[in-house]
Amino acid sequence: MSVSTRSPPARMSSLRTLSLVLAFAAAVGLIFGTAGFTAMEADRGVTANITDDESAYLGYAPVTDAVSDGESATVVEYRNRFATDLDEFDVDVSIADGASTDATLESVETPSSLDRGSVAAVDVTLRCAERESVPLLFEADGSGSGVSVSLNRIHTVTCVPAEPTVTGVRYTGVGNAFVDTDGRNGTVEAVVWLTDAEPGADGSEGTLRAETVSALNTSAPVGPQLSSNASNERMAAIEFPDQGVAFFHPSWNGENHASPGAGSGVAFGDVPLDAETVGNTSVVSDDVDDSDD
Repeated sequence: MSVSTRSPPARMSSLRTLSLVLAFAAAVGLIFGTAGFTAMEADRGVTANITDDESAYLGYAPVTDAVSDGESATVVEYRNRFATDLDEFDVDVSIADGASTDATLESVETPSSLDRGSVAAVDVTLRCAERESVPLLFEADGSGSGVSVSLNRIHTVTCVPAEPTVTGVRYTGVGNAFVDTDGRNGTVEAVVWLTDAEPGADGSEGTLRAETVSALNTSAPVGPQLSSNASNERMAAIEFPDQGVAFFHPSWNGENHASPGAGSGVAFGDVPLDAETVGNTSVVSDDVDDSDD
């Protein structure tokens, strides 16, 4: 008696092949599904290199691209998607390329642990004298029950210098002035109040107008930063709205300049100014001649 074997139908063979492929893919997913890590180790001794930070077991996400000089800001966040707490979690922050920037890292606030399912922020304080890009290196290491993880990332932020504090105005005449600050130079918003260079034949009140300079450079004279038609006008006052102060020309008597000379501006705190206030404010002391040159 002969015995014959029958080959499985082609459909059955295809299904078996598909099952094997799916099983293999699932196994690979278990091994390499640790997106976001530079390296990850578990009890099985698995190590993997991957790229998808936001959906990783240890999630990493930049929060901001800009920080202000001297102000603490949350720059990046980490999320724990493991099934266990990371009882030890350390993030070391440094400037990745110190030669590329004059900014300095003043302080860092980092978490010491990362509970399961939680999010923790890393706060950074930078100091910079001018606006510049700063590459920050974040080196994270964490460990918990049966798992350890490390992740290194670079995130570049722009450090924005703080606005200088205006301490005074030095008028070099009636057509120009310099802004004094607390030692830092930069840009500030200013409103320059101007009047006709020759108010009137009889010395009567001239026409007042205000010109706003959104980014007045405190290291440069004020006059050249105004529109070209200001060359035939005189400065009555310079106002700094964000700092709550204005400085009147020392010879401004509310109508015109008692003298076209130089001098330190007279501080005036009732801002914002308007044309009526400027036209009714005299900072000329009684011993100054009110006549116009």
